[in-house]
Amino acid sequence: MRRHNLNYVLVGLFVTAMVAATIIVIALITGRTGATDPYFIVLDNVADVKFGTQVRYEGFAIGQVERVEPFGESGRMRFRVEVAVQRGWQIPEDSLARIGSSSFLAAKTIEIEAGHLATIVAVGGEIRGAPSADVFAAITTVAGEVGALTRDSIRPLIEQIAALVGRVDSMVSEDVGGLLATLRSTATLLEQQVPAIAGSADELLVELKASAAGLRQMTGDENVETVRHLLANADAASTAVAGLVNDFRSTARKIDALITGLDQMVGQNREGVDQSIADLRYSLRSIARSIDTITHNLEGTSRNMNEFSRLIRQNPGVLLGGGGPSEAEDAFPAGVAPP
Repeated sequence: MRRHNLNYVLVGLFVTAMVAATIIVIALITGRTGATDPYFIVLDNVADVKFGTQVRYEGFAIGQVERVEPFGESGRMRFRVEVAVQRGWQIPEDSLARIGSSSFLAAKTIEIEAGHLATIVAVGGEIRGAPSADVFAAITTVAGEVGALTRDSIRPLIEQIAALVGRVDSMVSEDVGGLLATLRSTATLLEQQVPAIAGSADELLVELKASAAGLRQMTGDENVETVRHLLANADAASTAVAGLVNDFRSTARKIDALITGLDQMVGQNREGVDQSIADLRYSLRSIARSIDTITHNLEGTSRNMNEFSRLIRQNPGVLLGGGGPSEAEDAFPAGVAPP
């Protein structure tokens, strides 16, 4: 009987060790090892951010996202992202956290840019959030704004112009006779007013001569020098504008080079990404194949522990190395007298 109880104890210890090892392996897989400190970040957009999203400080992994909670502020929806960071990690108060990714196909992460202040964020405090620095997200936003402008402004304007042209064409086709009569009357009126117009033209010539004299006075030596300064300033301004245009062209070339480099990076690392996905699938299949065995062993362990605790209640002396109950006592449960 004592050997039977010893076997139960050994089996229980073995199963307990296996459960502890399983818990440790799961903790290592999920990255929840070691003590952590809580912080939170307030962001306007949390696309692709969820539980387990990696948190990096200047590219170094220091924690993960624990929870994302939406809340209303000033009539719009914002998001409170709670993160767990390695205990003792110091984050300056002027640090900025934004959503980013290391490459085009890489998973989204929360990148913290280190600040320069000596004071650090208190544990449980807020790390200032910043808009996402993703180039493709910015391009998508600009494309959406252009589409909205085309849909809401340009297209209705074109429709209004087309309707106006149609109305003008209808008016011309319907009122050609009236328009010709109006033109005839206008020509007659002009013929009658020609002498008066000629007199007004003479007066206008006199006034133009007077204005020319005043213009000669305005274009004296001092005024000419002022005009030269104005022309020189205009020339300098045109030179500055030309330099600005060159800067824009240089920026456009840099953006093209950046997009080309990203494309090459994705092409060069495609095999590594495919291999990583294959490894992850293999790991998940292994866990799925073993989960039934693990649960079966846990159920058996639970039954063994129940039996072990029943034996201890019946005979506590087993733990102190005493003898087990008699065969008669084994045959009947506690509290039931033999016949």
